[in-house]
Amino acid sequence: MKFINSFFKTLVQQYDYLIFVFIILLKIYYFSHLTNTVFITLTPLEYLNQFAGWLLNLNEGGQIFEGLILISFGTILLSTFWIIFLKGKLRLIAILVLNIIFSFIILADAVYFRYFGDLISMTVLSQLGQVGDVGESITALFRWSDLLFIIDILLIIPIFFIGYKKDSKSKNKFIPRAVIGLAVLFIGFQLTFIPFNKSMENGGAFQFNKLISNMRVYNFTGLLGFHGADIYRYVNDNYLNKTTYSAEEVKDIDQWLTNENNLLSSEYEGIAEGKNIIILQVEALQNFVINQEINGQVITPNLNKLTQEEVYFDNFYEQTALGRTSDAEFLLNNSLYPTASGSAYMLYAKNEYESLPEKLKQEQYNSTVYHAYNPSFWNRYIIYNQFEIDEFYSKEDFSEGEAIGWSLNDKDMLLESLEDIKSRAQPSYSHLITLTSHHPFEMPEKYETMNLEGYTDYSMRYFRNYINSIHYVDEAVGQFVDALKEEGMWDNTLLLIYGDHSSGLTKDDPAFNAFANTGEEYNYFIEDKRIPLIMHLPGNDQSETINKVGSQIDLAPTIAHLAGIEPSSYWLGSNLLSDAKRQATFRDGSFISDQHAFLAAPDGIYDNGSCFDRQTESEVPVEECREEFNTGIQELRISDKILDGNLIQRIKAMNN
Repeated sequence: MKFINSFFKTLVQQYDYLIFVFIILLKIYYFSHLTNTVFITLTPLEYLNQFAGWLLNLNEGGQIFEGLILISFGTILLSTFWIIFLKGKLRLIAILVLNIIFSFIILADAVYFRYFGDLISMTVLSQLGQVGDVGESITALFRWSDLLFIIDILLIIPIFFIGYKKDSKSKNKFIPRAVIGLAVLFIGFQLTFIPFNKSMENGGAFQFNKLISNMRVYNFTGLLGFHGADIYRYVNDNYLNKTTYSAEEVKDIDQWLTNENNLLSSEYEGIAEGKNIIILQVEALQNFVINQEINGQVITPNLNKLTQEEVYFDNFYEQTALGRTSDAEFLLNNSLYPTASGSAYMLYAKNEYESLPEKLKQEQYNSTVYHAYNPSFWNRYIIYNQFEIDEFYSKEDFSEGEAIGWSLNDKDMLLESLEDIKSRAQPSYSHLITLTSHHPFEMPEKYETMNLEGYTDYSMRYFRNYINSIHYVDEAVGQFVDALKEEGMWDNTLLLIYGDHSSGLTKDDPAFNAFANTGEEYNYFIEDKRIPLIMHLPGNDQSETINKVGSQIDLAPTIAHLAGIEPSSYWLGSNLLSDAKRQATFRDGSFISDQHAFLAAPDGIYDNGSCFDRQTESEVPVEECREEFNTGIQELRISDKILDGNLIQRIKAMNN
């Protein structure tokens, strides 16, 4: 009886721990709400009723496994049960420290999700050196409602303090605490692994093991479970059991690449042979602003003129993932997919590649990248050597001028880059990467020249900023094109202009939604991914608008085709000017083709995705998209294996 009394007294004294667990669960629920993921499918009372029935084997309780509440609760208990063994001041400190750690993780994930639509992984955290450089953009993503993630830390201190005072005077014994602590551990284990195993049995194992996207893993593990699994995976993959590929596997991949290599021709083959090549990669340029007006004012008059005079691809898509601009560069230079987690520029900076600059170098081209920012950002100063880029003209190489946003304004940056291009040996390959239109798109008042009457609400600020910044960048592009002509370089230059990635404007942005007609799921998916691609072909006087689907992975083979050189057998894209059947495949398995658009479901299960007919824009049975989906997944796997195993190096060694 004495032990029972002691046990119940000790159990009652766990109120501080229960409050702590409840608060963390609420924060995880709020995160689920912000990310529009399923946390619970029943009302609390219905859930408890079904859970009790399942526990007593009175019903199957199937719906209790739908959503993240069980596994979220379980992972909290699993990671905090040891607090019950503590008492006094040490217990108070442990609760406060864990509360701060968990709150920071949840808040960081919420802010990160707003921009990238994903969770922070270990590979991203290994790139923390980049965070200081994106501080302003990150700050712009915070909302006042985010205080809900941290305000309790200060408010709850008095409660803990009172609990500590009482607890410090009590005579709690270790055995009752041990019984309660082990019981919490057991419950946490069951609540974590029963729903997890259910998910694995229902098709989740493939998604979990292949890691097509972090959000798919999150849908099986919950937030804390994701980070636990991610840490385990990172340590395992990079230190304990790094993936290796047998000689037979390498041979099979080499054979697949040989069979898939696309050598289809077009009337433009070799039109730029021996000519200068200039790639103008414009920050966050999306297609919905092209050939459009707002309040009677043309947004991009200079780009519009180019679309009417040159070759314009209006069905072209960005394929970047977490690496954003660096992913766009990676796709351009290597015709391989970006990584599912982190950035290839960081993870695979020591790999061997057969890049576009390397192929051009074999034809006596010299190559330079122009980007008015820190050379260490995204590890550029290291990985450019792997691409055999001859020189990187970075922030320290540009003269001091007016800074807009992150760095030197695009007008000065482009014209100064052109001065350097003129001085270089010919032919040259020049890759210019702009910055002025970077999120959060804020412009000095003197450059806010667009008439944006009707878009003055605070909720429309990013759309308003974006329109002004893109209008300014359009002027910069116009000046650059005029300078090329004045310098007599226009007829001797192959010029490509395209956007690097989406703007980050979401379907919840009222102005973007109304202007770009993104209210429907299909429309938002298309417009969010669509970017313009404009090509000036030297010696070509015919304008043309090409409607066939293309994407960034096709840029390198297309440039090689125009320059009259053979594409690399390690490139996965195809010549945009050929009649090849193409699709734009995205990192989560979604794709856009001429016939279909497929939106992968967050849980990663194919049958839960949505398939649309491109002609009617109506949803059709998901089975109609399966063949193209499988094609895209196969390419993603091959690309991942090439990077993960540094297989270009191994294939070259095998074939020599």
